[in-house]
Amino acid sequence: MKVLLIGAHGRTGRHIARQLRAASLPFKVLLRKSAHRGEFAALGAEIVLGDLTNDFSHAFDDVTHVVYAAGSAESEGVNEERAIDRDAVQRTADYAKRRRTKQLVVISAISAYWPESSPLALKHYSKMKRQADDYVQTSGVPYVILRPGPLSDEFGRGTMALSTQRGLNAAPVSREDVARVTVACITRDVRDEVIGFVGGEVPIDDVLDALQTAPINR
Repeated sequence: MKVLLIGAHGRTGRHIARQLRAASLPFKVLLRKSAHRGEFAALGAEIVLGDLTNDFSHAFDDVTHVVYAAGSAESEGVNEERAIDRDAVQRTADYAKRRRTKQLVVISAISAYWPESSPLALKHYSKMKRQADDYVQTSGVPYVILRPGPLSDEFGRGTMALSTQRGLNAAPVSREDVARVTVACITRDVRDEVIGFVGGEVPIDDVLDALQTAPINR
């Protein structure tokens, strides 16, 4: 097994890299700039350089699992959202299918459940996430689509709650726990699930156990 982590340099991606290391899973990271090489080499990651707006299929050499954790920044606008939150995800699915990847895990957003009713500032972003998710689901690649939110940078608790709604009172889920869910989906070989979640009180392993016992496409 070898995992390709796309978006390793983001806030959630960094947590995923550390969780992969903690789980002793061999992995490589796709970086846009060589300046970040040392940070991930220190975690034992193989480094490959590439740009998500161009052909990055070379990063898929010799990998069995792929995690897409890249995302546009809030201030970068609709063009970046289209390029990173939709087009590059679709390209990732195409590359993964071509290489017969065993599993593709995509970090999406809970607002992808209801893009049309998202706040104006998130509407286009949510549409791009939803279109990317829909493409992955029909790509023929074994997938897990994670739709967490709202996100926080607090320490992880190792717990979660399934949800499809980002209500005003929804408990934030830490990026560290999103990383834990991501790696648990890999080690447990969860497949063909869309999992929406927020912060909660149920241990992550218990939630995934229940999903695998009675799979629900959420």
